[in-house]
Amino acid sequence: MNQIKPRIAFIDDEERILRTLKMHFRDTHDVFTTTNPDALLEYVKQHDVQVVVSDQRMPQRLGVDVLKDVKEVSPHTVRILLTGYADLNAVVNSINEGEIFRYITKPWQTDELKHVVYQATDIAIQTQHIINEQPTTEAPIINAHDLVKRRVLVMDDHEEVYLQLKQRFADLDVYWASSLEQAHEMLSQQTFAVALTDVSLGGENIAPIIYSLKNSYPELAVLVLTEFKDANSLIDLINKGQVYRYLPRPTNLSMLNISLQRAFSHHEQLVAQPKLQLRHAVAEVSEREKSSFSAKIKGFLSRFSRKAKVSDMVTA
Repeated sequence: MNQIKPRIAFIDDEERILRTLKMHFRDTHDVFTTTNPDALLEYVKQHDVQVVVSDQRMPQRLGVDVLKDVKEVSPHTVRILLTGYADLNAVVNSINEGEIFRYITKPWQTDELKHVVYQATDIAIQTQHIINEQPTTEAPIINAHDLVKRRVLVMDDHEEVYLQLKQRFADLDVYWASSLEQAHEMLSQQTFAVALTDVSLGGENIAPIIYSLKNSYPELAVLVLTEFKDANSLIDLINKGQVYRYLPRPTNLSMLNISLQRAFSHHEQLVAQPKLQLRHAVAEVSEREKSSFSAKIKGFLSRFSRKAKVSDMVTA
């Protein structure tokens, strides 16, 4: 009796690339390929698809818009963006709208691509029943003991955002850390639902700390509020930090409020269904990249480590 293969769908405007991708995965997956966004969505509607991989720049539609539609019609399908262009707007939209699992740049490394696809497939299979059974219009049921009631940690050099949240959103329990020392102390003493952070703190690039937050605090929703506009750095924050939302600085309070409300709902889902944390497993940081971190960052990385990693749950 033949074992049923998991399904994967690829969309790209180049037939040559689609043939290559099909060749890579035909032994392990039931592979569907197309150049047409409508055909992709129809296939996803009609079949149980574990993974969708989309190119970004296509004549008919952008990949981030296609993946957003895939999310709407098949929430359990894990979404991956594959592109040769590190376009800032595309990267931002892939976080804020598509909620993608990985952003992979062309030309890809075959071993890396296969690793990501196999991981995404396993995660989709393990979490599919939870997502399909979960109502989309009702809040998940959570024990009061487990729920962190709207507690936010602001990691920022300046007090402005902290004061705005305190003044405008009276229902929030807001803490402010202007240094890594303070952030570590607060995270050690309190459990937070949301972290709102810049990528720089106290003159240090704290991207490596942001990477570690999802491993150490898998139920935490991380919002990045920053002036930086480096698409490649933002891709790293997706892949290695699984940040939940990116907000440009300065941002208006209405946008911030919407992002916070969605972040709280996201946190509540992860608390109610811990297995969903698998869908936000982070990519491993290479030893070469770790060697470039400052001594201060290296010291704090070991201190920020707390719980079992989400990646450990995948193989459990």
